[in-house]
Amino acid sequence: MVPRAATRWSVAGLAAVSAAWVLSGCSSIPTSMSASHTPVSIATPSATTSPAAATVTPTPSPPAAWTLPAAAAAEDLSVSSVTFVSTEEGWVLGSAPCGTSSQCLALMRTEDGGKTWVSVTPPPTSLLAGEEQGGVSEVRFANSQDGWAFDPELWSTHDGGATWTQISLPGVSSDAIVSSLETADGVVDAAVLDDNAMVRIETSPVGSDSWQVSPTTIPLGAGPAAMPQLVLQGAVGWLIEDDRTVIGGARLIGGQWLPWQPPCLQVNGAAFLAASTPQDLVAVCDQGAWGPATPAGVYAYVSTDWGSSFAMLGTPLPSSIEDEGSSLASPSPGVAFITASVGLVGTFNGGATWTTVYSSPPGPGWPVYVGFETEAQGVAIWVNDQGLTTVGSLMMTFDGGTDWTTVTF
Repeated sequence: MVPRAATRWSVAGLAAVSAAWVLSGCSSIPTSMSASHTPVSIATPSATTSPAAATVTPTPSPPAAWTLPAAAAAEDLSVSSVTFVSTEEGWVLGSAPCGTSSQCLALMRTEDGGKTWVSVTPPPTSLLAGEEQGGVSEVRFANSQDGWAFDPELWSTHDGGATWTQISLPGVSSDAIVSSLETADGVVDAAVLDDNAMVRIETSPVGSDSWQVSPTTIPLGAGPAAMPQLVLQGAVGWLIEDDRTVIGGARLIGGQWLPWQPPCLQVNGAAFLAASTPQDLVAVCDQGAWGPATPAGVYAYVSTDWGSSFAMLGTPLPSSIEDEGSSLASPSPGVAFITASVGLVGTFNGGATWTTVYSSPPGPGWPVYVGFETEAQGVAIWVNDQGLTTVGSLMMTFDGGTDWTTVTF
């Protein structure tokens, strides 16, 4: 499980959207998204068609040099990614000093909700220094044993990080980039940027490296910033491809990834998605960022029918968001957070008002990720430019996003 949106937008259809969310009185569901929705029987996802299997390269336990070098270096850990599988157990991936002028990939683990951390063996590669150089920048775990480090490479562990295996996925080019990866309900899905100008979807059971590719694909788009976003909720899921604007989408139902029309296709801006139940989703859209839109601004939308249709909330967000890397989460009904230019912006009253719940500290700093494991406990990653380097810090909340505290390693 990954820190992700955990909202319950519990209503029965868009005509009766929960009073926890304030809908616009003048905006309606786009006609192109208003198709009627019939509940479907959701089966456990299964890998979709491809006779080829993933190629794995077994890697023995790396030497001690791959572990975090010293306690002093842990204090200088720069966080790149975080994942929790319970309120107690989680991991962070990042880099730490390992010499007079070098940084090494580092992986830390907590078993007490972030109070204390210990070094764990990371995969024998580097922290991403550019797509051409390989490496990884993200981490996800499904449980105590099964985890993945990715973007752009893909590595897996099935023994809690004692050993790591590099994966070559079937059905994609040899230099394809694993851009997004999430896990739920015993399955892991990856969105892959293929050289053939498309996003492909790969699926495997969490306990093995039995990856198979879906026949459903999404075009990359013409922009320079392809950014697939995977969202899983139980046995269903959604994929949005942003390339400055929304390009297309796919939806996981009954174990199959199928073409899906995501929100905000015609608003000339990016969309960011979170789900709380298989039926209930929220999206935040940067309308008019790359062309005309009515209304222009940053608006939130909700869906209560598996993402078949969306309705716009009434109040725009008061801050710009980052089209090439914002993050959205919702820990409880009527509460949502998104990373923005001014810091972490949130609503506690269903979108009636949006406020900055945590401001960027003085200097060139900004949030890049927010997610929740429960309605109360969540995480955020903040980055700050310090000279020639960018340092990432982990923050946690235990009261539903009202107060945030920086984690010390």
